[in-house]
Amino acid sequence: MGQAQSLIYAVPVGEKKEGESNVYRNPTHVAKLLDNFEGEKTVQGMFLRACRLYPENRCIGKQITTGQNSKHYKYMTYKEVKQDAEYLGSGIINLNLIPKPEVFEDQQLKMIGVFSKNREEWLILDIANTLYGNTMIPLYETLGFESLPYIFEQTQLNTLFISESNAQTILKVSNYHALKNIICFDELSQEIIEKFNQKGLKVMPYEQVIQAGKAKVHAYFEVTENNIFTFSYTSGTTGLPKGVMLRHKNFVSVSGGVVFQGIVVSQKDVYLSYLPLPHVLERFVVITLLGYGSTICMYGGDVQKLNQDLQMVKPTLFMSVPRLYFRIYTTIKQKLESLQGAKKKLCEQALSSKQYYLKNGGHVEHRFWDNMVFNKTKEALGGRVRYMLSGSAPMSAEVIDFLKCVICAPFIEGYGQTEGCGGSFITKAEDSISGHVGGVFPNIEFKVIDVPEMNYHSTDVNENNQITPRGEICLRGNAIFAGYYKEEEKTKEMIDKDGWIHSGDVGVIRPNGALQIIDRVKNIFKLSQGEYIAPEKIEGIYQRVNGVTEAFVYGDSSKSYCIGFIVPDKQFVLNLGNQFGLNQTFEELCKNKDIVKYFLDQVTRQGKLEKLNGLENVKQLYLEPISFIVHGLTSNTLKLMRHKAKAFFANQINELYSISE
Repeated sequence: MGQAQSLIYAVPVGEKKEGESNVYRNPTHVAKLLDNFEGEKTVQGMFLRACRLYPENRCIGKQITTGQNSKHYKYMTYKEVKQDAEYLGSGIINLNLIPKPEVFEDQQLKMIGVFSKNREEWLILDIANTLYGNTMIPLYETLGFESLPYIFEQTQLNTLFISESNAQTILKVSNYHALKNIICFDELSQEIIEKFNQKGLKVMPYEQVIQAGKAKVHAYFEVTENNIFTFSYTSGTTGLPKGVMLRHKNFVSVSGGVVFQGIVVSQKDVYLSYLPLPHVLERFVVITLLGYGSTICMYGGDVQKLNQDLQMVKPTLFMSVPRLYFRIYTTIKQKLESLQGAKKKLCEQALSSKQYYLKNGGHVEHRFWDNMVFNKTKEALGGRVRYMLSGSAPMSAEVIDFLKCVICAPFIEGYGQTEGCGGSFITKAEDSISGHVGGVFPNIEFKVIDVPEMNYHSTDVNENNQITPRGEICLRGNAIFAGYYKEEEKTKEMIDKDGWIHSGDVGVIRPNGALQIIDRVKNIFKLSQGEYIAPEKIEGIYQRVNGVTEAFVYGDSSKSYCIGFIVPDKQFVLNLGNQFGLNQTFEELCKNKDIVKYFLDQVTRQGKLEKLNGLENVKQLYLEPISFIVHGLTSNTLKLMRHKAKAFFANQINELYSISE
């Protein structure tokens, strides 16, 4: 415990102002914020540095299916990827696929769109854009039909790279505006090509652009740190998406900060890329690893078959979302609990011993118990994972500590947002205390400002009478986005006159400078008694209950209580059904009154344990068998879009409120 307590995550600098905390910085960069990656100032420079140092290293792995449905990975080296990126970038120039650049500040925005799952060609296009100074506009499925024509109009995009699986979505778009060229990574049927042609869109195979580039290879564009590297359209929680403009220096300085946060990455690392690349967190992780000469393996395209991909790739770094980590936790825990006799006793002793050592020194490896028991359980992620990373939502300490023991690797939690280039805070591998998001990256500084209406103040103290400022988290520095494209007013709402972005999240700064997320400023509703309710705080608490993977808390201002919607873990519910003697399907069990009551009792109990008042705990509950993500109720950063959830569950809301109080 002493080792974790002695960790210093951030230190105060300068004078404290009225209504806000001190400004805090990473202790490694108190005098000057980090602005480079190993001396490089652009993403272009990062990649070319890796090509110089590791030309023959495996760069990108692509899954290949051969006879008898046998699968394996085929790799391209850094040298080969660089050559293909040169051909692709030159082909874009030779075919005039960006005829009329847009303008932002004093720079031309040469925009290229992509709409595809993660794949080798997606990444080669991203690298080609960095070499030739283009700005990537990544699109994704959950943006919805109404958003695509809006983005096409706003960006005046002329060329879009797609996969065959996304062709039908693009064909349904109502207005293409300036879009003229569709470049497909796969072979399209003549019927689909004709449909595109009828809509005035020219279709070209990806390989044709490569061949056009071979005819004349161009010199690289001179990119600067302030050039816009990419847009990241955030669907946010209301209205049409906003185009977050991210500069080269944003990615470079975040990637450069990783090593100062205690994470060791090298050319020997292997990563499985399956989280969507349009999501800035996945993009930042991939760009960082490419900077270090690591190998990026693209998943097979089906998240349901991720286990097969893991066994083939055997990654050394694994990043995921709480929902999937909970599924891994449940699967391994059930296997251990199903053991009998001496084997079960051995596993219980092994787990108890590792959890003791974890709490008293932060050790995730134990030579004896790992050889006896846990070398088998760590095979769940392929057997070679050195770090597990999570960054989209809080996770329970119980699940994190269990995974540290059975996977034999540190679990690193992070916090950030699209406007801050994904990574702003991260925990240290050696920290044995869970429940916070660690320390600020060395490329930015942070503070918290008072939120008096929610009783959060920068002068608050903890139970030991130590100053632990509480308030809205504000960030400033080299990770902060350039603005929302063509949305000056919304940019001003987000970035104040002194350059601080106001996150909307409420945090507490612990005595060692670690940040803990405790609430949300923006999502507050009022019940009929006049009581203000912050649903995200309640949802975070409920998601720490075993069997709960997603939660949505809703309150109507004309009603006196809250209601809740929970997506339960399928296997957990099926096991619960067996315990209750119910021979029903998962969907039927979600409607079973006994199962619903079980979950209502559990979340109520957890709420009371974590000091929720009577009005904050939900009084009625609905179990939804299908993930909010599948229903399209989350943003590209997997945050719940409340207006969509409210509309989607309108009938169930009425039903739950019709039940007498």
